[in-house]
Amino acid sequence: MKIGLVDDSVILRSAIKNVLESFEYDVVLEAGGSVELFAKLEKHKPDLLLLDVFFPTENGLDILARLRKQYPKLKVMLVTGMKQDSIAEEAKRLGAKGVLYKPFDADELIDAIKRV
Repeated sequence: MKIGLVDDSVILRSAIKNVLESFEYDVVLEAGGSVELFAKLEKHKPDLLLLDVFFPTENGLDILARLRKQYPKLKVMLVTGMKQDSIAEEAKRLGAKGVLYKPFDADELIDAIKRV
């Protein structure tokens, strides 16, 4: 499975990438925000996108809504440190395949991906 990572934390993206690659997943896209994400999506075409919810200048739910319009078949899982029902409900309404709550360990990450 080809996976894309969108998070403004380079350290977190690197850690997730290392875990995914150790489980034989192919990380084909990394982005720190929506501008970089949309610039890379056409070329890299992941099967699944792990998308952070909170960015300094934008909201992952807004990015998800835009993704649904432009890439309706792209599977997206939101990643957040805020365990709020409103985020999970909005994510589901917008078509996210799930929400993964930080902090998570390697097993939780891989289990969440396998459920998609």
